[in-house]
Amino acid sequence: MARPSEAQLRRALVAVCQRLHARDLIGAGEGNVSCRLARGRLLVTPSGVEKASLRPADLLVVTEAGEKVRGRGRPTSELPMHLAVYAARPEVEAVVHAHPLTAVALTVAGAPPPDDLLPEAAVVLGKIALAPFATPGTAEVPASLAPFLGRHDVLLLERHGALALGRTLGEACDRLETLERVARVAFLARQLGRCEPLPPAAVEKVLAAAHEAGLTGRQGRAPRR
Repeated sequence: MARPSEAQLRRALVAVCQRLHARDLIGAGEGNVSCRLARGRLLVTPSGVEKASLRPADLLVVTEAGEKVRGRGRPTSELPMHLAVYAARPEVEAVVHAHPLTAVALTVAGAPPPDDLLPEAAVVLGKIALAPFATPGTAEVPASLAPFLGRHDVLLLERHGALALGRTLGEACDRLETLERVARVAFLARQLGRCEPLPPAAVEKVLAAAHEAGLTGRQGRAPRR
């Protein structure tokens, strides 16, 4: 399948930013999104801009080394985090970072990542990594993520937010949205008195069924194509 054009990717990336804002996954200037372009370049959101009002022309093009090629302003301050993902995972085409309220609250409370509560968690999210707290906008962030990037498509950043990887912008955004929905279930279950995970055997059956249907890899990660 041919790679979408830059114009198409600009529109898709802006649509993801609007979706994140509409779902209350980001607010104000929070969050950052990127995707691969051709010839070793990336399309990224600008720094400090309210994402719901972004236009396609507001996005910046950078190299995989982080050098700005074109666009006004500065790339997101979390660009090193995005660069680390693309360097570690050549098959990843899009990265979405947001601040989902319930999922972040779980990290503040010290609750475990909600990756074994519901079938959709196992299938869509896979095993969720929990990266230790790192100062946002610094080299601490990619360093904290480095041990997990090779094995996880969804990562919680302690007291900071969440990171979702995907083969498309839509897939990465789907994972972020699913993470927050599952986190809400975990929160509500705890409020009601119990939050029991699916037994490991049940998780294996869910993954096996999804794998047979072509929906996921055996470890809960989307199959490579």
